[in-house]
Amino acid sequence: MSNTLGLDDDLDPVEAVIGLEKAFALKISDGEAAACNTVGDIYDLLLARFAGRIGEPGACMTSMAFYRLRRSLRVVCPGTDWRPDTALTPLAGGNVRAFFVELRRVSGLQMPEPRGTWLGGIGGGLALLAIVGAAIAAIKGALIVGLASAAMLVVGVVLIRLDPGGLPEGCVTLGDLATKVGALNYGALAGVGGAVRPKDLWDAMAEVLSAQSDFPASAMRRDMLILQSGAARV
Repeated sequence: MSNTLGLDDDLDPVEAVIGLEKAFALKISDGEAAACNTVGDIYDLLLARFAGRIGEPGACMTSMAFYRLRRSLRVVCPGTDWRPDTALTPLAGGNVRAFFVELRRVSGLQMPEPRGTWLGGIGGGLALLAIVGAAIAAIKGALIVGLASAAMLVVGVVLIRLDPGGLPEGCVTLGDLATKVGALNYGALAGVGGAVRPKDLWDAMAEVLSAQSDFPASAMRRDMLILQSGAARV
């Protein structure tokens, strides 16, 4: 089993920090981020930030997210019976991305990122080919190639924007969505009466990092390195 999240380029670690800051409603300095080499380091940083709240009475974050989502769904999808085991596919219809956008607007909560479909995959491929073509056109001075690349880029961007998205991995029911939403809004929910517990804090952090790295939240370990380059030095 891999011992790294695999965040290896210039943008991946930055996006991970931004995701953590949004989810936990806090600011992570450059120095604090640089000092985090493992998943355990990130957890210890979050634990220190929330230390004053641990042990205080409060509500379950997932339950808070569920009830807020249920109130919002009464507006978005009136007439449906909402339970933790309610399937999301009928609610989302054919456009998961639009469904999540509307849920976020009504609830005020961050939503997980939908999975891309074949439409977005084709659009991304065309956009990548367009960038390569534009570089070739600039080097060779080939106007036709440049125009074709521009047209390909436009088509690729349109396809990406038209991608309706699919439900995130492991997000089949309303209860699954509440778990993810509770993690992605941990700081905000803690600020309005959510109970801060060490295990829940770990689970929320693992969920956020999993969204950034595509590594299963259930398989996160303290000694797991954040950067692929760090594993190469071990």
